[in-house]
Amino acid sequence: MAAYHSVAVTLGQAGFLKELLKVIERMRQKPTKLIKTLRQKNWDPVLEPDVVVYNAILNACVPSRQWKAVSWVFIELRKNGLRPNGATYGLAMEVMLESGKYDRVYEFFRKMKSSGEAPKAITYKVLVRALWRENKIEEAVEAVRDMEQKGVIGTGSVYYELACCLCNNGRWREAMLEVGRMKRLENCKPLEITFTGLIAASLNGGHVDDCVAIFQYMKDKCDPNIGTVNTMLRVYGRNDMFIEAKELFEEIVREKESHLVPDEYTYSFMLEASARSLQWEYFEHVYQTMILSGYQIDQTKHVPMLIEASRAGKWSLLEHAFDAILEDGEIPHPLFFTEILCHATGKGDYQRAITLINTVALASFQISEEEWGGLFEENQDWITQENLQKLSDYILDCDYASEPTVSNLSKSLKSLCGSSSSTQPLLAIDVTNQSHSEKPEEGLLLHDTAMEDENDTKGETWEFTETELETLGLEELEIDDDEESSDSDTLSVYDILKEWEESSEKES
Repeated sequence: MAAYHSVAVTLGQAGFLKELLKVIERMRQKPTKLIKTLRQKNWDPVLEPDVVVYNAILNACVPSRQWKAVSWVFIELRKNGLRPNGATYGLAMEVMLESGKYDRVYEFFRKMKSSGEAPKAITYKVLVRALWRENKIEEAVEAVRDMEQKGVIGTGSVYYELACCLCNNGRWREAMLEVGRMKRLENCKPLEITFTGLIAASLNGGHVDDCVAIFQYMKDKCDPNIGTVNTMLRVYGRNDMFIEAKELFEEIVREKESHLVPDEYTYSFMLEASARSLQWEYFEHVYQTMILSGYQIDQTKHVPMLIEASRAGKWSLLEHAFDAILEDGEIPHPLFFTEILCHATGKGDYQRAITLINTVALASFQISEEEWGGLFEENQDWITQENLQKLSDYILDCDYASEPTVSNLSKSLKSLCGSSSSTQPLLAIDVTNQSHSEKPEEGLLLHDTAMEDENDTKGETWEFTETELETLGLEELEIDDDEESSDSDTLSVYDILKEWEESSEKES
């Protein structure tokens, strides 16, 4: 039975419910071969699951939210004459919490107390979270006070849960009292991590002013870590507070503290703050600094921002990112291909356009005829009918004309070319006063960046000063609007990186 206990607990913690049920079936099976060396002739090799095994099943139901299995477990316990213990009720509460069955959470809590099982601190944590999700803030506070009155030794996680609940509902000053109670306990979270979580809870509740207030309060109690800085950059960037984000970013870079080394999230949130505020010059600076510090772009987060930056005149950033991804042996995001293809078509560089089309034809993704049409219409203010007609002619020499993506492109071009004159834009609308650089902020194709692990990541700090923001020497890398592109249009990723490094050395 000890071996089955070990297997069951391991599978339960991993959330492998189906495998656990197979273990129970195996326990109830008789051996296929008779064992001749048994000392006890009346020994029964068939085993029945005990409370430990059933608790493991409940544990496996938490991540999968199999709340109906809870009733089955309690029925099986009664059939086998087994009595649920405190862990059984606590795990049942967790399953119901994750499944959104909050009434059942309270029901199992009452059953636990009526059965004589004393609730533990972890049980109160589940109860507080359920009350929080139902916006029963006063009841959550009363639950923790009830825990204290009954002499249950609380844990830091209970007070932290209640503090986050209060911050999420705009009551950060009351949350600080819970932090004070938490500090008196052993094995609680470090203060800087606690305050970071409270700032995030306030942000999720929409209380931006409280985030700033907690950050200022925190500075008198402990030193913020890089996770706290990243959270505040997120707060500033998503609430039109670019100046505050810029000042915080430059402060940590300037002071060069060992516990405040910018990491990939620092750069990502600062890029987002710059993009949301349409501060493309500073966006370019942050991107360069990130690359020179040894970090690469995250295609799931940065590609839409890079495209918006390229349409605002920072084309070299998109080119650099595209080349860097290829040289790392990765497949660029489809938006890279389509944006660069449109740019090459608009500039009359049809050879490069065909090269991109041949590459896209063999990619794992496909682009439909409707998507091609929508793409060209989106860029209709700088791609003419003549451009599309020539691109359509060049596609005849494409190596992979029969591939779905290329075939869809050809159909879309034929459809568009047959509906407009050769010198007019694709759509009959006035675009004389419209430019990509003037698009409103809500037009940004930005994805939210969810903060993940906040552990410090090693990285080099940047050494540019504020006066160097506009003198980084990248004017030569920008693409002219003429038909003839500059020499930097063909620079490799290493050439661009070298120019950035030389620029920063000259300025410093």
